Amino acid sequence: MSRVVLFGLDGATYTVMDDLVRRGVMPCFGAFRERSAWGTLMSVVPPLTPPAWTTMVTGRSPGHHGITNFLQFESEASKYVRVVTSREVCCETIWSIVGRQGKRAGCLNFVAHNPPPKIDGYVIPGWIPWRWVKKHSHPANLIDGLKETLSGFDVKELAVDFNEEQKAIAGAELADYEPWIDLHIRRERQWFAILEHQLQRDPAELVGIVLDGVDKLQHLLWGYLDPAMEPASPDESFLRIRERCWDYFREVDGFLEKLLKLVSDEDYIVIASDHGFCGTNELLYINNWLEAQGYLTWSDKAEVVPDDSAEIGEAHPYHLTEFDLDKTRAYAISASNNGIYIPVRGGRHEVGLEPEQYESFRAELIDRLLNHCVDPSTGEKLVTRIWTKEEAFSGPKMQLAPDLTLELRDKGFFSVLRGQGVLRRRPMTAGIHHPEGILLMNGPGVASGTSLPTMQMVDVAPTMLYAMGLAIPEDLEGRVVTEVFDPAYVSAHPAVTGAKTVRPAHLPPEETNDLADDPESEEQVMMRLKALGYID
Repeated sequence: MSRVVLFGLDGATYTVMDDLVRRGVMPCFGAFRERSAWGTLMSVVPPLTPPAWTTMVTGRSPGHHGITNFLQFESEASKYVRVVTSREVCCETIWSIVGRQGKRAGCLNFVAHNPPPKIDGYVIPGWIPWRWVKKHSHPANLIDGLKETLSGFDVKELAVDFNEEQKAIAGAELADYEPWIDLHIRRERQWFAILEHQLQRDPAELVGIVLDGVDKLQHLLWGYLDPAMEPASPDESFLRIRERCWDYFREVDGFLEKLLKLVSDEDYIVIASDHGFCGTNELLYINNWLEAQGYLTWSDKAEVVPDDSAEIGEAHPYHLTEFDLDKTRAYAISASNNGIYIPVRGGRHEVGLEPEQYESFRAELIDRLLNHCVDPSTGEKLVTRIWTKEEAFSGPKMQLAPDLTLELRDKGFFSVLRGQGVLRRRPMTAGIHHPEGILLMNGPGVASGTSLPTMQMVDVAPTMLYAMGLAIPEDLEGRVVTEVFDPAYVSAHPAVTGAKTVRPAHLPPEETNDLADDPESEEQVMMRLKALGYID
């Protein structure tokens, strides 16, 4: 049976990758693309890291697997918002699906994998502070074993302390860009060294890794990476910083080259991203707009922030105490999901609309947002598309999601802070998530050089299971992308449908999630989210 290696590049986009191939920065990626089937991989709505990667490894949509954002309400009735963990993942992952079919799996640096799922294989989760890496890895002796056998292994550089990561904040000093890039080069080396070690010493039939420096560099340094933003006459500082950005991508290209030497001709390599990237120049203060329309009233606790509010401060999501809920009919609490909540009496809200008023009010709000949320200077519409929760999050976990999810004209995240106006221009172009990501696949039977139709996140898991020759659970929402393979191969290898997935066995109720219960550790994750612009 063939082995599958998922080489995840968080936020990778053809806009940047193809340009780097043309410039000779990523020759291995370019050669791999030429002999692979490749195409656009559409992210989830909204295109965020936790719900997108979780969709990719479950084959289920956010309304089913339960991860809708970096931060979400604990339950349908809770007023408390916290960082998502594996406890919120309600669907079986591909790691355990292959395990039930007698195969081993390993996953490295995936978000929402703490506490680690107990699979036949190994797990080192991403997005946790370094001091929790050992406790939240599986098996329990994995990190100690790496310390003994892997030269240069440094768990602190693997996870990175926020004291360094805070340099991602918008407006970082020019002198900080290069140390920030160096930090992520070192960090990716740590992750790839683990992948290399595990492939050689702890064989598994399915292995996945996420390199997330692609996302972090593009957030802060989009102006240096988007070829359309190259100055006509770039100065020395621009060229120096861009070259250092390219050094990061050269490193990633080198990892791919090494990986290809570690696998056989019978193995599959899948390169995928959770979303793409583009630039954003605007900041819409959505709660200010809701206030101006008469839908929201701030509480006395809500302070007006200055226009330079991107500076590092106390990092926490907005709590419902920021609003006078007796007078508020719509509010937003998280910048990253562009979501608006409508309080309805019952559940987490003691006050709000009566349930029978909900549909008519939501229709009114959608109309106002689409037709009256406009640029005050030009009258151009700022909101280009709106999804209801039924459209974006259909499934048993739909009530965790916002009632409305907005797409803005420049694809940016709105601000939930109480600003001094409704719209302002960012001091510099920031990198922001775009729904169009990448997927490339190479291996036995793959139709090399084929441009694929647009694929969905839910399609990745069934396609990888098919490549492994395993049964595909009947309740996966995606499809096997047969266009990846030669027709003759598909004819000779029909897909096999198996029984439904198994609900994941979470830790017993008496055990606690130490990370979530540790205010200092959760604050570090919050600060990372703030630095990357996911919360205000």
